[in-house]
Amino acid sequence: MAQMDRKRILYVSPNSLLGGGEINQMLLVSNVDKTAFDVEVVVGADGPYAQELRRRSIPVSVIPMAPIRVRSRKAPSPMAAFRLYRHARRTGADLLHSSSLPEDHHCAAAGIMAGVPVIHDAQTIVYQRMPFDRWRAASSARVICISRAIQSALARAGLPTHNTEIIYSGVDPRTSETADGMKVRKEFGLAGCDIIGIASRLSPEKGHERFLRAAASVTGRFPNARFLVVGGAMYAPEGYDSFLKQLAQELGLAHRVVFTGFRRDALDAIDATDVLVCAADEEALGRVVLEAMALGKPVIATNAGGPRETIEDGITGLLVPPKDFRSLAQAMTRLLSNMPNARAMGALGRQRAADLYTLGQNVEKVQQLYHDVLAQHATGGRR
Repeated sequence: MAQMDRKRILYVSPNSLLGGGEINQMLLVSNVDKTAFDVEVVVGADGPYAQELRRRSIPVSVIPMAPIRVRSRKAPSPMAAFRLYRHARRTGADLLHSSSLPEDHHCAAAGIMAGVPVIHDAQTIVYQRMPFDRWRAASSARVICISRAIQSALARAGLPTHNTEIIYSGVDPRTSETADGMKVRKEFGLAGCDIIGIASRLSPEKGHERFLRAAASVTGRFPNARFLVVGGAMYAPEGYDSFLKQLAQELGLAHRVVFTGFRRDALDAIDATDVLVCAADEEALGRVVLEAMALGKPVIATNAGGPRETIEDGITGLLVPPKDFRSLAQAMTRLLSNMPNARAMGALGRQRAADLYTLGQNVEKVQQLYHDVLAQHATGGRR
């Protein structure tokens, strides 16, 4: 495609931290067809996400996007929306693509002022029936739901779903092939151990307390078992990481659990495990579930939200009731008791990830959505 035909996509993220939604956006931006699209990311504040974008040589601009309060509710800041609109006009953006429907309070307004379509990603599982939320969803050319569970959550909250598309996040098989779990095992003296891991930001809703209580329930029966907690505190109460470490001590896990903290090589840490646990109250999708599946790891996950769609219970992993550490302990026991069967589950999970949840599939579907939205906009149509 000729240079003059390229469309400019302005990706917007109100957040400065590097979470699952930001990783999804970064992978998309890195892999879209650069012969068809020019790309730039706008972030609401400088921080780990902007730093990672720069490290990958992805164009990034910082535009403060803190919302204002209207009767105790978050609402778009007119000044922030105007700054984003002005940047979109100045850079010739043809389309705005926001990483967060509930958190991005300004993209919809900026798109309307600039006269360009807006796509929002819906990547969280909890929505509220708020006027601004409904307006953002309704004014979007499309809302990308990364699971059917999110689409259902939007409907339960009374938000429009007529303009939604379900496009699952994807993992890059190339990164799975180069993951080095043995490096992490050697770093923490875990070579030869059976490792059950949990990999997510340290935050109460992610279920680390349940994970530790379940671990304490099975250690007596499996002396070779070790437990790996991968991730740093993010969006958590102050001192939450210290609380978890103290809990591990009280549960007698001092020499059985390793807290790695935030790691840039998180895939290596996941590859170090024999079993990966997703113990969250409810996940929108659970990117870490897909990453573990692509690495051939059986996954134990909460039977709620996205994992209910991605995991075949008893085939590629095990699903357990939400907020139930005893059921989680039983699932750990089942896999630790029969590691050959656990590895067979992991192999089937790897195949499922390769068939359904690759980065290439994700990028192809999003790019087709761009073409469809831009074509409809050019003719004055809306879905």
